[in-house]
Amino acid sequence: MLNREPLTADDRLRVLRIAQALAPIDEPNFAALWPAMRAVTLAPRQALLAVGDAPPTECFVLEGILRSWIGDAQGRTVTLDFHTGPGVLTPAVARSKAGRSRIHCEALSAARVVIFAADALSAQMIAQPAMARWGDAVLTQELVRRMDRELALATQPARERLAALLAEQPGLPDVVAQHHLASYLGITPVSLSRLRAQARQRAD
Repeated sequence: MLNREPLTADDRLRVLRIAQALAPIDEPNFAALWPAMRAVTLAPRQALLAVGDAPPTECFVLEGILRSWIGDAQGRTVTLDFHTGPGVLTPAVARSKAGRSRIHCEALSAARVVIFAADALSAQMIAQPAMARWGDAVLTQELVRRMDRELALATQPARERLAALLAEQPGLPDVVAQHHLASYLGITPVSLSRLRAQARQRAD
């Protein structure tokens, strides 16, 4: 069971900064969501979400690194994404079905996350045109990001996919197990180790 705490003033400031970095939104428009939000502090390997959890929640990652994943037909874990603070999880509409989570999500490092019911955001998007524009912009960005990832998996060699990931999130290898990185890139840990060794040789 997650220990949910009221937001501190610093939590609110950091959430607002993340929201404004995603798309333009004024604090008075966003303020209606404050009562719905709660802060969660996670230890490494602690779960934030599990498949089947309900109701759907939206999540701001204030600090730390989280991993979303699923199990495949052979019982292996498949890494879907990494979520590094400051940032957000994939919008709930994309990771939920029939009101329940379709993914697992766990902390890979100590993390602080702000969560709130997806219905609270939906209600504010209906009530406020500014919030509707913000929510649509966030969802559009996620759709573009997902398409970019699908195209990369289909067309780019693993070396380029690794370079792009490390350019976007350079601190990942320090806290993420190699088999998680390999799973996300769609390659084996052995192939990843070889690619990283080749990258180090080129750097030398």
